[in-house]
Amino acid sequence: MHPSVSNHPIHRLLQNVFFRSGLLIAVAVLAVILAVPEFVRGLFRADQFMPHATCYLRNPSIILLHVSSDSIIGISYVAISTMLGYLVLRASRNIPFHWMFLAFGLFIITCGFTHFMEVWTVWQPVYWLAGYIKLICAAASAVTAMALYRLVPKVFSLIESVRISEERRSRLETANRELEAFAYSVSHDLRAPLRTVQGMADVLMEDYGERLDQPAHDYLRRMVQSSQRMDQLIRDLLEYSRISRTEFELRPVNLARVIEAAQLSLADDKARTKAEIIIQRELPTVMANETMLTQVLENLLSNALKFVAPGVSPRIEVSAVDAGGRVQILIKDNGIGIAPQFREKIFHIFERLHSSSEYPGTGIGLAIVDKAVHRMGGTLGFDSTPGHGSTFWIELSKPPT
Repeated sequence: MHPSVSNHPIHRLLQNVFFRSGLLIAVAVLAVILAVPEFVRGLFRADQFMPHATCYLRNPSIILLHVSSDSIIGISYVAISTMLGYLVLRASRNIPFHWMFLAFGLFIITCGFTHFMEVWTVWQPVYWLAGYIKLICAAASAVTAMALYRLVPKVFSLIESVRISEERRSRLETANRELEAFAYSVSHDLRAPLRTVQGMADVLMEDYGERLDQPAHDYLRRMVQSSQRMDQLIRDLLEYSRISRTEFELRPVNLARVIEAAQLSLADDKARTKAEIIIQRELPTVMANETMLTQVLENLLSNALKFVAPGVSPRIEVSAVDAGGRVQILIKDNGIGIAPQFREKIFHIFERLHSSSEYPGTGIGLAIVDKAVHRMGGTLGFDSTPGHGSTFWIELSKPPT
């Protein structure tokens, strides 16, 4: 079906179960009125009966008692069924067995109408109409009872599934605690030997450097570089794990302050590459986690400083534009760009488009960006032309007004 047809208001209305049910009932009632008008007129005949007020001996107190009680019950039943219908309408996809709520709603509303008929027959003895409404209520009651009987095993199965899910949640919490302990161990124990290797290599270079030939110097240099790269890889993995596990709240964050913090941490790289970073003067406030957003912008700026052609000084423009109820943050660079065949890969963990000898890195930076942005409820993407730079964009919500 064409999207414009599926989004048409009439089509959406016809898909509504309440509208279809109401339309079906209205058509059925109209068909009965047109087909058997004598039967319809007979429903309202009252000449051969006495109203209930006569049974109550026209006693105002007993009439008031019954009329007020039946009115309140009828109104309450209609209100309950209306709320059930509204609940199913708004959350049918998330409510299991939502059709059972509709059955209960039909049963309750027909019960309400039987009470309204009790009020009517106090003064008008339309007992045929009252009887047929009771018959409808009886049918709705029987259908609901049979449906509920068949639903009981499924309810028990759902309860069992919830119990199993709770056990899995408990096991997951235990696994997360173990993962945190493992991350702590990695951070302190696994990196310690790497620091020892780096330290010993530095001591060896300092104390015995004059006695070593050029190949030995190269070996030591490669040893230090490899240990440094391994240390960076461990730190990036820990950062990726932390972003995946950390619980946080979104708060209004000053975008200018976050970009300033990201630039400060990259000051050495900026000076070394003689980069020019142009920041839009007026930057808005966004809903985010400040630490996480700083990490995101730091990674994007770091890539923009790193992935440039040899001999080219990086030029980066940071700006923000209004995108309806969201803010779009743009980081535009003059780097080497990204080929179309790599568009779906660059946000995957450990995905590298260049060798470490060409451009250093661990292949985790953009995976961290992707994970962090989505955890903050945002979206991200990029436009790029190989050889002509890239523009990465992030969309985050605006603070509530």
